[in-house]
Amino acid sequence: MPTLRVPALTEYDLGPKGWKTLFDLARARRRTPKEQYHQLALYALDRALAGEDVELSQERLAALLGESVAA
Repeated sequence: MPTLRVPALTEYDLGPKGWKTLFDLARARRRTPKEQYHQLALYALDRALAGEDVELSQERLAALLGESVAA
């Protein structure tokens, strides 16, 4: 089976609140942050197969987390 190598995910990608949320979800589910990230990717694929738009811009992420985006 082919392997997909994804770039490293950083706090910069998610912002401080998103980063904290990723770690909080992992801790709550007794997973590593890497395992939680994998589950979130699987969830996004599931939603995409259900016909939902799963693209999340940096602006939309900031809005969800109540942060402002630096211009």
